[in-house]
Amino acid sequence: MAQKNALGKGLGAIFPDLLNNLDQKAPSSTCGIEELRPNRFQPRKTFNDEEQKKLVASIKTTGIIQPLIVRKKEKGYEIIAGERRWRAAQAAGLKDVPIVIREATDRDVAEMSLIENLQREELNPLEEADAYVTLTEKFFLSQEEISTRVGKDRSTIANTIRLLKLPARVKSALISKKISAGHARCLLACSTTDEQLTALEAIIKKDLNVRATERLVQSLKRRPGSTKHPTKDRFLGDLEKAMSRQLMAKVQIKGTPQKGSIEIRYNSMDELNRLSGLILDDLK
Repeated sequence: MAQKNALGKGLGAIFPDLLNNLDQKAPSSTCGIEELRPNRFQPRKTFNDEEQKKLVASIKTTGIIQPLIVRKKEKGYEIIAGERRWRAAQAAGLKDVPIVIREATDRDVAEMSLIENLQREELNPLEEADAYVTLTEKFFLSQEEISTRVGKDRSTIANTIRLLKLPARVKSALISKKISAGHARCLLACSTTDEQLTALEAIIKKDLNVRATERLVQSLKRRPGSTKHPTKDRFLGDLEKAMSRQLMAKVQIKGTPQKGSIEIRYNSMDELNRLSGLILDDLK
């Protein structure tokens, strides 16, 4: 599949109503730095890296050249794009910052925050995955719709989200850049958590590349006693829990989002009658 080029077009091509002719407009105003607050959909969690320190130094010298994009709130403004600059301005001791005020929905804000960070390559893979999950679960975007907006193949979106299933030690190594996203995707193929952690130790100790990691994972899976326990799809797991709560009975979904079966367990004739009544009433 050909790589989509939405990211190459820039934010203005994706959100023309918010960013139309922004480069040709002078900042509409300035505001006190204390009037701004970060948006709750900001996917980036870490702002203390070397690049941020360089930005602070630059702002101390030249100030903020590109205004922050914000939306008006009951008290002050919420940042749509430019949180790094706002944080750097605070560290640099600025009292006021240039802003451009736009109207935007929560979904606009979530999408723009993600795309701005992707364009600047500022997100680690887990922050990116969390942002995709927010767009899916809170704003009901399909992976195909997210793919169109961020300019990445749908399979890339799905594989990035799968990284959230990794154990905490693997996630920590990924965030600290001891392993790459390619290494992490290899570890998803392991049969058990123990295999993932064994492979992680070998990757770091032997400085294995991704191809060598693939061979290592295959060898671990072939070891005697290695049994694959497939991890349930995140969506199906959440759906099972929701249905179990609604029906007040154990629900198990077997298969994939495309094909499978739903099993509802009961332990008495009364419970069977109750469940059948709920289902049949909904079908009327």
